[in-house]
Amino acid sequence: MKSLTFSKCLLSGLILVGSLLTSQAQAAIVINGTRVIYPSDQKEISVKLDNNGEAPLLVQSWIDEGDAHSTPDNSKAPFVLTPPIARIDKHEGQTLRVRFTGQKSLPQDKESIFWLNVLEVPPSTDDGQNKLKIAFRSRVKFFYRPTALKLDTLQVAQQMQWRLIKNTGSWVLEGTNPTPYYLNLSAVKVGRANIELDLTNSMFGPGEHKTFPIKGAMDLADTKQIDFSAINDYGGIQTVTQALTP
Repeated sequence: MKSLTFSKCLLSGLILVGSLLTSQAQAAIVINGTRVIYPSDQKEISVKLDNNGEAPLLVQSWIDEGDAHSTPDNSKAPFVLTPPIARIDKHEGQTLRVRFTGQKSLPQDKESIFWLNVLEVPPSTDDGQNKLKIAFRSRVKFFYRPTALKLDTLQVAQQMQWRLIKNTGSWVLEGTNPTPYYLNLSAVKVGRANIELDLTNSMFGPGEHKTFPIKGAMDLADTKQIDFSAINDYGGIQTVTQALTP
């Protein structure tokens, strides 16, 4: 693997596939982990990338503040990655070093969320022919976690507050995250009703309140508990059964 020192963004002149979220089943470059945690007391952390493909690839990495259309040139996230651009040979790996720059003050009483972007591009050939190159981009959540926060995912999930209300004849589930952590849900079930989750409603920020309409005509008046699953720091699933708030 060879580090490169290009200053130009590799996005130029490419067709970008998966600008919002590229499935790592499609991409040859695999990020080790489904999320990255940066403890605030660490000078730097490492993120491992592996090229599971059959060809060498150029890889550009950067962190953004939540804008899926960001580029390395316009991102203002207070983190620097080394190397920002690298060539990774087939079946080889590359370690990214991530360092908090301190250029922006981040809260020390709650988590902050960013996104790690990894863009992979097939290298140019030397045959002089014009060829279409397709770039794949993967994005994973990147959490800055102050050292004062000591709870694990299960403990955070157990503090969630849930309430069922009836609104104009239909049921609505209300959820509140009273903790200073982000909590990512993978499944929610109330009685016989499975709540539909997507990228916009499956994550609760610190102190965030969300409502989930429950589709279908059913009587939930006697429902006393909720079953839900949350994703932990390692990508595993934590399942919780919890009493509903009256």
